[in-house]
Amino acid sequence: MARKNKRSLFSKFFGNEKEIELPKNQQQTVTELKFINGYVPIFTKYDNNYYDDVDVRSCIDAIARNGAKLSPKHIRKEAKGFVNVNDNIQKLISKQPNELMNGYKFYYYIISQLFLYNNAYIYILRDENLRVTGLYPLNYQTLKFYEVGKDKDIYIKFNFGAGKSRYVALKDVIHLERFIGKEGLNGGNNAPLTKVLSIKHVIDEGIINAIKTSQSIKGVLKSTKAMLNPKDVKAMRDQFVKDFISEGDESGIGGLDATTDFKSIELNPKTADEAQIKSIDSKLLSYFGINDNIVQSKYSEDEWNAFYESVLEPIGLQMGLEFSNKLFTVTEINHGNEIIFTSNRLQYASNNTKINLLRYANNYLTVNEMREVLNLEPVEDGDKILQDLNHINSDIADNYQSGGGE
Repeated sequence: MARKNKRSLFSKFFGNEKEIELPKNQQQTVTELKFINGYVPIFTKYDNNYYDDVDVRSCIDAIARNGAKLSPKHIRKEAKGFVNVNDNIQKLISKQPNELMNGYKFYYYIISQLFLYNNAYIYILRDENLRVTGLYPLNYQTLKFYEVGKDKDIYIKFNFGAGKSRYVALKDVIHLERFIGKEGLNGGNNAPLTKVLSIKHVIDEGIINAIKTSQSIKGVLKSTKAMLNPKDVKAMRDQFVKDFISEGDESGIGGLDATTDFKSIELNPKTADEAQIKSIDSKLLSYFGINDNIVQSKYSEDEWNAFYESVLEPIGLQMGLEFSNKLFTVTEINHGNEIIFTSNRLQYASNNTKINLLRYANNYLTVNEMREVLNLEPVEDGDKILQDLNHINSDIADNYQSGGGE
């Protein structure tokens, strides 16, 4: 029977767990990265259970599931224009960034991390020939920036818990951030969100307690007997509670003899009014840059376009720049290589908009591009443009109209 060797993902990413964290010639030249004012940044991945709030989770899910549909492309600018490059990089960024995730799951995860913690770090795994072999999101606890070596290269020390940590060169990490912090190295904190959720928690608890209060019996028992001692008064109260509350009597009707009188106390528990609740909900939605219709997937064409331009497009732009700068060398970038993230926004347009577009764009779009607008499958020989005489070269048109004469 073959022996199964256990190997952690930590070892897969960074090699043998016992090996040193930095090259030997650099270990003595590691200094903390400081700013002009002497500030040394230490960043903590603060988790205050934001994702356990149903509204926060709904907002992040709406952004992540739509953002994960952005289409990543490796393109190269050549003399004839931009061309798509179908290589190893294209496969990694579009199909399977690593052996644990497909493309959709990968982008859903990193966009969720970005909007939950305002940061997302992705480790670029390379082989001995510096060929990119995988992209792995890093789930760290804390991190700190360092300057390493004589050239003062920037490294990040990630602490992953269980005593594990690693120095990773900044050039080997794709970093996405939101609400850029004052030091400019990491995303901002979630202090405003914490304040909103603390108020929301109080409101939710108030509603729950108000419901419980309104469904319970509140009142005073009065006995017509002679002066009772405190022990008898307590016993009378406990017996009443046992008979009509503790044992789960749901009739709502109690029975007392002539020696006991019950006087009900009317309670009107106060909760936040509708305007206050809407105000909290509005602040939460504004924090993530979306509205109710986006969360509930009942948006109009204009609402989708606004959501795309204000939320999804900036995500795609930032990912395109970071992926390009970190996956390609300077020489490759100078030769026109870059990563872009695009979206077929027309799939969310109304049928009238699609029909009007196709009516006037048939001389600019291929047959398959027009079929894609209508959510139809491509056809054979569909990668050609159908043109009429009003949109062909004028020399050809003149020759055709003259009957081919000289």
